[in-house]
Amino acid sequence: MSFMKPEQQDEASRFTRLVSRFWPLGLASRFILMLSLVILTSQALTSAVWYRYSYLQEKEGLETALESIASNAAFTVSYYRKLPKSSRHLVLEQNRSMGGTRFFISLNSKRIEAKGLPQSERKQELQQTVDTVLKRTLGHQISIDINFSQRDDLRVYDAEVPLDDIPRAFARYTIEKVKDDPPVLVMQFQLPNEQSASGKKRVSEQWLYLATNLPAPYVSLESRFLDARQLNFILLTSVFVLLCTWLIVRREIKPIKNLAQAAKLMGSKMDAPIIKEEGSGELISAVHAFNTMNRRIRAYIRDRDLLFGAISHDLKTPIACLKLRTEMLDDEETKHRFERSLNELEFMVQGALHYIKDTDIQEQVEWIDINAVLHEISAFYGKDEQKVGLAGKASKPFLCKPVAIKRLLHNLIENGVKYGHYVDISVLDTPRNLVIKIRDHGPGIPDELRERVFEPYFRIHQEKEEGTGLGLSIVRNIVRGHAGKLVLQNHAEGGLVVTLSLPREE
Repeated sequence: MSFMKPEQQDEASRFTRLVSRFWPLGLASRFILMLSLVILTSQALTSAVWYRYSYLQEKEGLETALESIASNAAFTVSYYRKLPKSSRHLVLEQNRSMGGTRFFISLNSKRIEAKGLPQSERKQELQQTVDTVLKRTLGHQISIDINFSQRDDLRVYDAEVPLDDIPRAFARYTIEKVKDDPPVLVMQFQLPNEQSASGKKRVSEQWLYLATNLPAPYVSLESRFLDARQLNFILLTSVFVLLCTWLIVRREIKPIKNLAQAAKLMGSKMDAPIIKEEGSGELISAVHAFNTMNRRIRAYIRDRDLLFGAISHDLKTPIACLKLRTEMLDDEETKHRFERSLNELEFMVQGALHYIKDTDIQEQVEWIDINAVLHEISAFYGKDEQKVGLAGKASKPFLCKPVAIKRLLHNLIENGVKYGHYVDISVLDTPRNLVIKIRDHGPGIPDELRERVFEPYFRIHQEKEEGTGLGLSIVRNIVRGHAGKLVLQNHAEGGLVVTLSLPREE
């Protein structure tokens, strides 16, 4: 078995308090929180699977569309390659006038630098797809430049002017502005030069410039995980599910709250109402069992009050009659023995009734100033000489049964003064517990008798002592009625230390 060091225990306690501060305690709160985590996790997994499927589907569709575009571009390039250089501009103007091409086409004397989209794996794959189709049709000897760019970044003609700055008539049948502003595929091909009569190539070169929008519905090269509409849909459905769940859970846990409140009243006042049996089958069974227990305890308390009322009346009368007859006895020795036995019997009856009264479970709980109670008891036992020392104090009032708590402290301090002559009291108040330690300077209690002292009428010493022998029994019953703990320990320097720990009401 491993034991934690005090500093480790303090650290673990601080961690536990920190967790309990942020982790909700209510059943509804915990259920909603866990359900939220489940919904969010399921939504994330579903979105990931959907994204993977749509990514592959969109990639396949985009590759097919680009293969079609590349095939058309290859056909256009093949057509212009066959034309004489002097005729290419004339044919280009005719195509523009007739709208006979899906591309923006220009003939330039150089390759135009295009500001491309950021490099990515997806972009490289698509460029490779287009390049493969073009070279398969046009051959590997032709110089090809392929890029993807945004429409606003395009530069055209030898002057490298923005696309929107060229005359409208030139761009009427080419690249139109669309709503989602898709990327533009830009392809530039170096056309072969004509040979002169002497067989030498001309110095000037010519590039065919083709540009076109990506076809709908492809508005981006990269697949987006979630767009705004999908995200709003997920949020709305999640909020709707959580709201419905919260309403259902709130309705279902209402009987549990009623049961908890009734159990709390049962533990403090023994006056719990009969709860309406509703909810699920398990809750109905639990509430029914509680109501049955509640009725039995009420009947028990009523019968107990009647019983001890009868004892108080029926026993006192014959004892008084026996005392009267004892006074008429002639034999003094017999008379003295009878009187002593009757006095002891009367004292035991009074003690038993007093025991029941002091541990009366029907007392109502109230907020009391525990500091004032301790000062009052200390002053009571310090009339002639100082017999009680008090250190520490409670930081706030304590919720308890006031008469029972006062009787408890009186009994403990009275025993300490009686057997230890002087008592030290220390008070330690924490958010969870009120701890009161009472140390006397007497002989202490043997270890083997430490539990037996709580038994009614038990005395450590055989000789007769003043009292009923019920004090510690009363104390233990009161402590248990407040869900507290009572520990007896012998002090290393002599005397007995009684540690009383009472939980604070949350």
